[in-house]
Amino acid sequence: MPLLFTLIFTSLFTAWVLFSTGSIKPVVVTVPGNNVDSPAIWIAPKKEDSLVLLTEKGGGQVMVFKADRKATFVTRFGKMKRPNGVAILQGATIGSLKKDLAFITDRDGNIIHVYTVPQFELVGTFGQDVQQPMGITVYQRKSEQAVFAFVVPKQGKDDGKVIRFRIKEQGGRIVGVRELQFGRELSEGQETVMIDAERELVLVADENNRDIKVYTTDGKWQTNFGSGIFEAQVEGIVVAKCGGGGYIIASDQKNVTEFEIFDRITFKHLGTVRGAAMRTDGIALAQVALPEFPAGLFVAQSDPEDTGGRHAEFYDFGQLLKSVGLRCR
Repeated sequence: MPLLFTLIFTSLFTAWVLFSTGSIKPVVVTVPGNNVDSPAIWIAPKKEDSLVLLTEKGGGQVMVFKADRKATFVTRFGKMKRPNGVAILQGATIGSLKKDLAFITDRDGNIIHVYTVPQFELVGTFGQDVQQPMGITVYQRKSEQAVFAFVVPKQGKDDGKVIRFRIKEQGGRIVGVRELQFGRELSEGQETVMIDAERELVLVADENNRDIKVYTTDGKWQTNFGSGIFEAQVEGIVVAKCGGGGYIIASDQKNVTEFEIFDRITFKHLGTVRGAAMRTDGIALAQVALPEFPAGLFVAQSDPEDTGGRHAEFYDFGQLLKSVGLRCR
């Protein structure tokens, strides 16, 4: 009997480790916007001044909140037709420009806007030949100090489903030079792309095939992961670096969103977290000890009324991991 009990306990424990599920409540919910979509987090020199940007498709602007436990509303900026994706670049020098930047895709304007943060001054545009740009991610390749933006257009076909731009400065303005496109393995109509800068891998959410496809930054397909895990459309993706490894977290756009967690190196599924967010599009992560989020801040867009998106929810990143027995060292 003791041996049988041990075997049963061991089996159950192993199942919990491999397929752990958890739930977590948001710390705070932002004031509502008009069809909001994707968040991004800017870390200020004084951490208490850090900000969360949230694209507001119906308002043609970007909402700005403090990264605090009240989600204090700060302002709106921009004048766009339908802002969708947003990515922030910090600590990079582009030509003579040494400012933090927010890159925002304007789906119906067929353009990408570049604003300074936190001044919110428009300092460039590019991608005027991209049909309905949706997701965007930006990184600096340390080996050559070059900056690249990867954009997924809603209307991308064949090898034009992911477009790489080299970001430059010309006459004090930011421009993007198209130099590579790829993604034949993806189904059409994608919205989400994320860079794992350290590993130089591009992660693209394949909504229709319900998996995530992995490419090198030079457009070479590597693998897929998540098949059989996602039940609805794959949307937001974030990368968490923990020592030499870490996690990839992606939103499963169910009526009540589930956040699927994968090993950053092996892509093995590690757990599922359910929060309060509903039908989530974009997510964002700051792995920085903020005054009111010492274990980091995780932000998820939420669409509780099924009208396209009303607000964002702030979660304690440490608690999110803890809910499935994980931690970030």
